[in-house]
Amino acid sequence: EVNPVDLNIKIQNIKCIKNLEISFPLESGIYAITGENGSGKSTLIACASTIFYQMKMYDYFGRPKNGLIQFTIGDATRGWEYKGRSWRQLPTSHKMVLNGFYEGSIIFGNRFKDTNFSVIRILDRLSESDIIPADDFVKSNLGMILHNDNAYFKSLFILKKDVAQKSGLTSDPYFFKTDEGVLVSQARMSTGENLLISILHSLKILYDKRALHHDARPYIVFLDEIELALHSSALRRLVLFLKDISESLGLTIFFSTHSIELLREIRPQNIYYLQHNVDDSISITNPCYPAYATRNLYSDDGYGNDLVILVEDDLAKMIVEKIMLEKHLLKNIRIKVLPTGGWTNTLTMAYDILSSNLLLKGTRLAIVLDRDVKDAVPNFMSTHKECKGLKIDYLPISSLEKYLRANLYTTVDSDFLSLLDTYLFQKRPLAEILRLYKKENKKEDNDGKILYGYLLNELRGMRRDRDDLVDIVVKYILEHEAGNIEALSTYLKGKIDS
Repeated sequence: EVNPVDLNIKIQNIKCIKNLEISFPLESGIYAITGENGSGKSTLIACASTIFYQMKMYDYFGRPKNGLIQFTIGDATRGWEYKGRSWRQLPTSHKMVLNGFYEGSIIFGNRFKDTNFSVIRILDRLSESDIIPADDFVKSNLGMILHNDNAYFKSLFILKKDVAQKSGLTSDPYFFKTDEGVLVSQARMSTGENLLISILHSLKILYDKRALHHDARPYIVFLDEIELALHSSALRRLVLFLKDISESLGLTIFFSTHSIELLREIRPQNIYYLQHNVDDSISITNPCYPAYATRNLYSDDGYGNDLVILVEDDLAKMIVEKIMLEKHLLKNIRIKVLPTGGWTNTLTMAYDILSSNLLLKGTRLAIVLDRDVKDAVPNFMSTHKECKGLKIDYLPISSLEKYLRANLYTTVDSDFLSLLDTYLFQKRPLAEILRLYKKENKKEDNDGKILYGYLLNELRGMRRDRDDLVDIVVKYILEHEAGNIEALSTYLKGKIDS
């Protein structure tokens, strides 16, 4: 049943959506659109944003046969259709009075209006005389969301309007002045900074309209998978900020998301779960509880397991999994090993998971770092008090790449080399590969990644992969690093039994 105060959307033949009709309330608050990959979340958000944008429809949606995007609020209608060889706006009888903005985390959105190399070169040539201090609303909230410090971006500036016009820009680029006095344009900032500046800038415009011009029109914000650009702690602070501002300014904010952090902050009545069926129809579940929405999304992400183990990378993941298999630690328990990308990321993510209660009740968390960072961890802990209570263990080796270089090249372990040569490198002798590496490689390779690349290329030529290499390395270290293996096994077993 159509509610006259709802935003009703009809979409036909747009990307993965063959036919979809959905109604969204326009009450203030935050709403989530979720579902598995290919369910139509991002397409729905992109289509919905055309309600208030005069967009280049071909750039966004291509040339879909009989494509249609139509909106209804009460008696007012608005929309687009693709007929023949072009997009055209649908005729309307009643004016639709509303406003809003759209931000996509990867390609589309406000901050990409002026993003190309020629514009970046223009921005790089500008000086301090071309900019003025950014509004406190943008500066303080940007710092609070990204760094939990509202003074972090005190040196944030925005381009003067007349300079922007003379430069042919359609947006208002921001600049950050570093401690060394270097101006960094918004186009050269990180994806997360760029995204949030764009969102906060649009919200500031809305704030001014509401406060100064008494603009009471419905205002809708569409955000597409912003978690791809933000760390989990920043994402949580953004959600709390948007919750507050949606109520204070009367905003209706829609996210398309995979993020369990976002979903846990949203009422079930405000969660819409999309499922793409085998007949190309799309089912919508609303209200939807977070546990139901994430039952498929997170079945492979560790959030429904008995033990989650954070490691640095895929190779560390493989080593830990094989050691657990060899030491018979996988009986009657669900364990997920998650690579995080670097040891400081691992520790920071562990703190965020524990402090934000991201794991389900009863799920334990373990941290296993590469052994080569063991001496650096205490200093990190002393300067990051929030991580002080984390319990950590280490791989039995520095890292797979470093272990291979140390034992095959720096100081040759003949038993290890013979084992790999006999069971793996049967097409070309391993010694020959090592000589080639020595001859061709002129760069420092202290982390062993270049040598690892040589070995991996040889394996691929024999239709083998890194799994085969890790298998043999783990078998070898089980015999030659027994003490470290036992320490790691004891640590993991303690986590399992706790």
